[in-house]
Amino acid sequence: HKYQFQVMQAQGMSNAEIAKFADAKHWLEHYPPIAISDLKALGCKIDWRRAFLTTDYNPYYDSFARWQFERLREMGKIKFGKRYTIWSPKDGQPCMDHDRQTGEGVNPQEYTGVKMEVLEWSEQGSRVVAAIPALAGKRVFLVAATLRPEAMYGQTNCFVGTNIEYGFYQSADSSEVYVVTARAARNMAFQELSPANGKVVTLGHISGNAIVGAKVNAPLSHYADGVYVLPMENVLSTKGTGVVTSVPSDSPDDYATLRNLKKKPEYYGIKREWVDGYEPVPVISTTAYGPMAAPVLCEKLKIGSQKDRNQLAKAKDAAYKKGFYSGIMSVGTFAGEPVQQVKDKVHQLLVASGSGFPYAEPEKPVTSRSADDCVVALCDQWYFDYGESVWKAAAEKCLASMEAYGDETRHQFELALNRVKQWACVRTYGLGSRVPWDSNYLIESLSDSTIYMSYYTIAHLLHRSLDGSKPGPLAILPADMDNAAWDYVLLGKPLPAGHSKAKEMEILRRSYQYWYPVDVRSSGKDLIQNHLTFFIYIHSALFPESDWPRAVRVNGHLLLNGEKMSKSTGNMLTLSESCRLYGADATRIVLADASDGMDDANFGTQTADAAVRNLHTLMEWIASAKQALAKLEETPGGSVQIDDIVLCAADMPFTTADRIFDAEMDDLVLKTAEDYDRTMYRNALKNGFHNFVNLRNWYVEFKSTRGMNPALVRKWIERQVLLITPIAPHWAEHVWQTIMGNTGSVMDLRLPADMPAATNHSLLMAGDYVRKLAKAVRDADIALQKRSKKKGGNGKNTAASAAAADHTPVVDAPKSLDVFIASEFPSWQETVISVLKENYDADSKTFDNKALVAAMGKKGVLKNKKAMPFANEIKKRVDLIGSAAFDRALQFNEADLVSEAASYLKSSLGFARVNVIRTDAVGDDGLTDAQTRAAQFAVPGEPGILITNH
Repeated sequence: HKYQFQVMQAQGMSNAEIAKFADAKHWLEHYPPIAISDLKALGCKIDWRRAFLTTDYNPYYDSFARWQFERLREMGKIKFGKRYTIWSPKDGQPCMDHDRQTGEGVNPQEYTGVKMEVLEWSEQGSRVVAAIPALAGKRVFLVAATLRPEAMYGQTNCFVGTNIEYGFYQSADSSEVYVVTARAARNMAFQELSPANGKVVTLGHISGNAIVGAKVNAPLSHYADGVYVLPMENVLSTKGTGVVTSVPSDSPDDYATLRNLKKKPEYYGIKREWVDGYEPVPVISTTAYGPMAAPVLCEKLKIGSQKDRNQLAKAKDAAYKKGFYSGIMSVGTFAGEPVQQVKDKVHQLLVASGSGFPYAEPEKPVTSRSADDCVVALCDQWYFDYGESVWKAAAEKCLASMEAYGDETRHQFELALNRVKQWACVRTYGLGSRVPWDSNYLIESLSDSTIYMSYYTIAHLLHRSLDGSKPGPLAILPADMDNAAWDYVLLGKPLPAGHSKAKEMEILRRSYQYWYPVDVRSSGKDLIQNHLTFFIYIHSALFPESDWPRAVRVNGHLLLNGEKMSKSTGNMLTLSESCRLYGADATRIVLADASDGMDDANFGTQTADAAVRNLHTLMEWIASAKQALAKLEETPGGSVQIDDIVLCAADMPFTTADRIFDAEMDDLVLKTAEDYDRTMYRNALKNGFHNFVNLRNWYVEFKSTRGMNPALVRKWIERQVLLITPIAPHWAEHVWQTIMGNTGSVMDLRLPADMPAATNHSLLMAGDYVRKLAKAVRDADIALQKRSKKKGGNGKNTAASAAAADHTPVVDAPKSLDVFIASEFPSWQETVISVLKENYDADSKTFDNKALVAAMGKKGVLKNKKAMPFANEIKKRVDLIGSAAFDRALQFNEADLVSEAASYLKSSLGFARVNVIRTDAVGDDGLTDAQTRAAQFAVPGEPGILITNH
C-alpha cells in the first residue's frame, strides 16, 4: 500500500508542494486546473462557463446546498436520532463511502448478541480466571453474534476457535464481563456496551483452547441445564465475536462439526460427556427438508466432515434460504408462525429478558483515508431516511421511468434501492457546506451533490469563476440566492413581492426550464450503490415528475492492457500522457472501443497504435480520392485511375453493385446514428468507422475494372467524415477543411436530409449474395488446392468436390469458374415455407414452434437434414422484414448480378474465365457430367459452382 504523499511524489511533486495539501483548500486550487487542461487536450466539448466547485469554497453553490438541505429537512427526509454508522475512531466522525481507502459500499451488519453465562469453567479455564482478580464476583458471559435469533431454541453447544485469543471485557453493566475478541470489543465500545463511549476496558485474556469444556447457559435452548463449549476449526476472529452458537438441526456446519466431535472426542481433545446426550432439536420445519434441514442436506450432499467447505457452503445456502422464506417455527413461544415474522420477535424477546442485545459491525473490513480500521458506532446524527416506504416508492417510480441502457444496470439500481437505508449525511471536519440549522456539522461529500446537475443550468449566469469569486453577467451576488430565490428558480414557487432581483431570477428560471430535466447522467458503476441512488431519491423528493431525470448511463472502470492501472507496477497511463503519445483522436477511438456496458473497459496500447495508423491511412486515401475526383472533372465522359482508385465517367448509370454500395452506406449511417443516440460508442465506432471502411474496400475491389461511381465515392467520404466526427473531431475537421476544401466547420454537419426512412433490405440481400458467393468460391478453391496434393482423394458430395473427382487440379494453371443459376426452388423448401406461413401469427409476430415441428414431421420433410436449418433461416428473415420474407422471389436479377460480379471474381480470386449459366436455358446435353452434377445444387439465391483447370 502506498501513502497519499508517495502517490503525489510519483506524480512529480516536491515535498514542499506536497506540504501545501495539509490545507484542504489547496486540493481545490491545485487539481481542477489540471483536469480542465487535460479535458481540453482531449477535445471534450464542454461549456466551461458552467464549471464550478462545490462546498462553501464557492458561496453560490454553498447557498444551493444549504437550501436543498433546509427543504429536505422540512419534508421529513432528513431526521435526527441514534443509528448505526461506519465510524472512524481516529477521525472521530462517520466514515462514509468517499472517506474510505477500502470498503466502499460496506454497511453496518446488525446481529443479535446472545449472552451465554458461564456456569462452570474447565480445569484450564478455571486456572486462567483465578489468576485475574478483576473477575472476582462478576458474572462472565460468552457473547455470540447471530443473524438467526429464531434458531436459538435448538442450541446443543457453542463453538470457539482454539487458536484465537479472547479477552475479558468490562460491559456497561459493572457486574457483567463479556468474553469476545478484541475486534468485537472495539466495536461494542462505540455502541453503549462498554463503561464509556469509545473506551475498551480489558480485564484479562484467555485462549480459545482454555474456554473449551466450559459449561454455559444457552438462552432459549432445549437444554436448559446448560451446554458445553466445543472446538471448531472454522471460527473466524475477523467475523462476529469469535463465539459461535451451535444449532445442528438447521446449520450444516454445526451438524457436521458436532458429528465429527461425537465420533472422535479424544482426537479433538474433548470429554465424551460434553457431547453425549446433546442431539439436534427440531426448530424450523420446511416442506423441502422436513423438521431438520441440516442432517437431510448433509446426507444428500454426502458431507462427511467439517472440512468439506464447498459442499457445506451449498448446504448452508439451501438451508438458510428455505428456512427463512418458507420455514415454520416448530418450538417456543412462536410455534406455528412463519420464520420471517418471528425473527424480530425472538430478537426482542432476548433483549427484553436481558439474555441478548443489539450488536453491529461492518459487513466487511473498512479502512478510512486516515488508515484507520473502522468500526460501527451507535450515535446521534443527522441522516437521510432512505428506504422509508413512501419515499422508496417514489424513487422506484422515478427509476422505472428512466432509460438505463441495459437490464444489468437497472437490476443493480433495483438492488441498491432495496439495500440503501438511513444514511449519515453530516460530518465534523473536512470540506463541505455547513448544515444550515447546526453549524457544528458539515454536509458530507455524497450528500451535497445529488442534484448538482440542476446547478449547471444556471451556473454560467451566477458566476464566471470556479470558486464563485467573479460574479456572472447578471451581477447576482451570493446573498441574493436565498431560499426564496432557489424555490422560485428550481421549483417554480412564487418570489416574494418586491424581490430586488426579480428580473434576474426570471432569467435564471427560464434557463433552468430550457435545460432541465437531465437528459442523461453519466457516471461509474461503483456509484450505483450510493451517489447515483441518492440522485434518484433526492430528485423524486424535491422535483415534480416532469423534472425527474430521463436516463442514467453507467460505465465500468478502465484497465490498461487488460490489467488494473497501478503506479507501483508501472502499468499506468494518464490522460495527458495518452494524448501526448497517441494524439487526442486515437485516444478517443480507444476509449470508444473499450466498452459500451458495465464491464470494465480496456485501454489497449496496441489498439491506440492501430488507431493512429488507420486514421493516417484513411486520410491518405481520401486525399488520393480527392485528386481523382478533381481530375475526373477535367476529363468529362472519361475515366480516371490514381493508385487503387478507379473512377468511371460521371454520367454512367448506376449498376447493381453501385446500388448495393449506396444502400449499405445508408444502412450503416442509420445504424451509427442510432448507436450515438443510445450512447453506444463502441457500436458507433464499429458501424461508422470499421464497417464503413470495410464497405469501401469491398466497393473498391468490386469496381476495380469498371470503375467506381464518383458521386458515390464523394458521398462515402462525406458520410465517413460525418460519422467519425463525434469520436475523432480533430481528424474530421482537418479532412473536411484542409483536404476536402470545405469552408464551414465539420461541427456544423448534420444527418443528410435525403437519408432513407428505412433500410433497403432487398439491396442488402443482394450484397450478402455477392459476398457469400465469393466466399463459397474461395472456400471451394482452397479445398480443391488441398486435394490436389492427395492423389485420388475422395471428397464429400458437393459441387466443388464433384469437379475434383473428374479433374485433378494443377496448381497455378489457369482456372475457370462456372456459376449455375436456377429459377425454381426444390419442392421440400416450398413445403417448409407453407408450414411456416401456417404457423405464424402476424399480430404477435411469433411462430408456434411446437405446432411447426409437428407439421413438418407430418409432411415428412424433417427427414431432410437441411429442412430445419432452412426453416430457421426463413424465421430470421421474417423477424427482420416481416411476412414479406415468405415471398422467396429474389428482389434482384441473380444472373445479371453474377455477370456484373464476374470481373470482381476474376480479379479477387484469380480466375481466367467466369461463366454464368442459367440451368433453365441449357439442357443436360449441353453440359458435361461435372457441370450437370454442379448444376443440381443450384436453387434461386444459392448458385452451384464448378472450378476447373484449362
